[in-house]
Amino acid sequence: MSKDNPKIVMARYDLDGHDRGVLTVINALRNAGMEVVYIHFSNPKEIVTVVMEEDADMLGVTTSLGQHNLVASVLLEKLRESKVSVPVIMGGVIPGTDVPELLEMGVKRVFGPGSAPKEAVSFISEVCAAN
Repeated sequence: MSKDNPKIVMARYDLDGHDRGVLTVINALRNAGMEVVYIHFSNPKEIVTVVMEEDADMLGVTTSLGQHNLVASVLLEKLRESKVSVPVIMGGVIPGTDVPELLEMGVKRVFGPGSAPKEAVSFISEVCAAN
């Protein structure tokens, strides 16, 4: 994928039914000229498979179930096991106090409550252009 037109896989984890935020971000990414593949109700193995099949430049995961640390650790482990190296961002209802642990695990950036879609567009553009 061209660095000017990155491909982003956006995923809603397991049975998380909250999608308003991720749909808004997806729309902003597409309006910025990025290709977005949206999958939902997926487990870590399915998410990694789609990232590989789509040759994605980045993975975004939304979770609002309060299990974001577990989601991140399992997903990042599955990516490592599969030898898939893509930046991972997370969004959803994630308290600021949990962000440092997520970043330490390997998540590139967390977009919590109040984040603007343009922040995600800007960050993704910068990271994909640098890779």
